[in-house]
Amino acid sequence: VAVRVRPARSNEENFNGTFWKVEDNRISLHKSLGTPISGVSYTFDHVFDQDCSNARVYDLLTKDVIRAALEGFNGTAFAYGQT
Repeated sequence: VAVRVRPARSNEENFNGTFWKVEDNRISLHKSLGTPISGVSYTFDHVFDQDCSNARVYDLLTKDVIRAALEGFNGTAFAYGQT
């Protein structure tokens, strides 16, 4: 399972001054001064920050699924986005 943090919109305020911090394969909610909020931390197979390019996500996750599907193997990918 992989998640990607989307960039904040210019007209969007952080929820109560909090922000998501990405560290390796973990994402955690932090207060505005950088203090982590207890119990709001999640681990995934891959976590991409807001600066990650589409090409990087493709290279790490999607490319192998597409190649396998073209070779006759089953391939499944699911994407959910918030607009």
